[in-house]
Amino acid sequence: MTLIAGIISRNSNHQVPVSVCDSLEQSISRNMSDKVVVFKNSSSFFVKTDIGAFGVPAFKSDKDGSITLIAGEPLLSFNDDGTRQDRQKDTDFIHKECANGNFDVFKKAQGMFCAVRYQSSDNTISLIADKLCLRPLYFWANEKYVIFASALRILEGIAEIPKQMDVRAITEIVGLGYPLGDHTPYMNVFLLKAAEIVQITEKNISRRQYWRWDEIETSSDSEENLLSELYRQFENATARRIGNDKTTLAYLSGGLDSRCVVAALHSQNVRVHTFNFSRPNTQDQIFGLDFARKINTIHEEVPKEPGNLVPDYALLMAQAWSASKNRETFPAEHPALVWNGEGGSVALGHVHINEKIVNCMRENQIDAVIREYLERESIYIPAKLFQPKVFADISKVIEEGIREELNSFNSQDAARNFYFYLMLNDQRRKLAGHFENIDLHRLELQSPFLDSSFLASIAAVPIDSCLRHKLYVKWLKLFHPAVTEVPWQAYPNHEPCPLPMPEGLAYQWSEEYQTAEKKTKKQKLMKQVSELLHTKNFPDKLLSRKNLRLVTLIHSTGWRDYDYVIEAAQIFQSYWEKCSGEYVLPSH
Repeated sequence: MTLIAGIISRNSNHQVPVSVCDSLEQSISRNMSDKVVVFKNSSSFFVKTDIGAFGVPAFKSDKDGSITLIAGEPLLSFNDDGTRQDRQKDTDFIHKECANGNFDVFKKAQGMFCAVRYQSSDNTISLIADKLCLRPLYFWANEKYVIFASALRILEGIAEIPKQMDVRAITEIVGLGYPLGDHTPYMNVFLLKAAEIVQITEKNISRRQYWRWDEIETSSDSEENLLSELYRQFENATARRIGNDKTTLAYLSGGLDSRCVVAALHSQNVRVHTFNFSRPNTQDQIFGLDFARKINTIHEEVPKEPGNLVPDYALLMAQAWSASKNRETFPAEHPALVWNGEGGSVALGHVHINEKIVNCMRENQIDAVIREYLERESIYIPAKLFQPKVFADISKVIEEGIREELNSFNSQDAARNFYFYLMLNDQRRKLAGHFENIDLHRLELQSPFLDSSFLASIAAVPIDSCLRHKLYVKWLKLFHPAVTEVPWQAYPNHEPCPLPMPEGLAYQWSEEYQTAEKKTKKQKLMKQVSELLHTKNFPDKLLSRKNLRLVTLIHSTGWRDYDYVIEAAQIFQSYWEKCSGEYVLPSH
């Protein structure tokens, strides 16, 4: 399946509302060509749709009405050589094991997926996340019903679910770009946590994990052997995803992550259509082109619009692939599967972690860790945007939220707890937007950097050797020689590329490039904030319209850059409207 959703009645005295069933069926896909399949009985109603990206379904049912629904690809691994079963065999095996109460079967899963198991005999539903909850699964429950969906927009459209804006979660989105833990923008609507099983019966809601990352012990093996193991696991991750395919498509930027993925595919003798979406005359564009030529991919470039620093890459890829002249000449066996380097910089490069954070974590100086992280990443809440009493309630929620997450881990090396904080919050939320709109762009992801066995191998490496891409750059020597023969775009203050940099190419993290892109973005932003300031439905109870107007004036003159304040106001306004002005402030 691509998308799944449903409702069950927790009590036989309460019929499943027809209005909810209709909403689920109508909203699961916004593509009119999608076939929506329904499964129902007197106590339950489930819907699914499949874009056919994997070529085989992921559904299993019994005569008694028990069902297993899976979105994504579990990639059950029974051997240590990268081989796997196909998706339907995985589903059949999971269905059988769960029927026997063995949910530990998910420990063998290496992929991105979410699953639903419904046991009709006792009207029990189990919601299951992959080991990082990369494939989201959201749910809401009260004493009568449970409603779930693999896209938050589906739950947003159900009138029977009360919409109250969770101000704490929205504040986390403003500061961090995502809500922490299991939070969503709405009170009592939750996202499953990593490797979580939420089981709901008539009387109980239980939550447990079938896998814990912090139980992985630090290896004492030599660095040479650790690097070899990382490379072996990455090869396996690529092999188990490519199967027997001989042609596929992939993103290819001027950085290392997508380059390593394309090189791994090349080593599997796979023909690759590569696509670059950088600005012209940048390191990102030229280095991607040079590597494509070096390793002989079928390469195409689609320059992104100026001022759009983070566009919808899935939509860009869908449009470029659909229009590609090479698509028919060199067809891909699975044309809706696209390879990407997501996870490389956080998982292997250890972006966002430095020596100070590592040392402070080991000395249990959590306040210092949080302070260092927030300062390094320029994370803060614009105080003047809010009404004074509101800001008093939210001023510390990000620090408190990060502390809560850090305290939930118990690694052998305390420094690894911060790494897991990033992986289970920052990293896992990055793909939420992709899956939210998968019915529109219609592309599934193949992300070998996020393979569970590969990640477990990284977690076993002493963290000191991983910082600032140090281990990553050493790892490159195990790849095809082309990987290190073409310059790459490196992160600031991380291990530099040892090759000479061509002159005249824009560097995306330079102040000059960022300033130019923001200047292009400014006109669009000013139009949006003007509309916001004049709306009758402004969230006056939370935000100060007067201060936002002043900030906008200063921003328009170019005296100060206040785009982050304006964008924060837009986020709050968006959810204010969705919740009809209903909100809940953090409790302390």
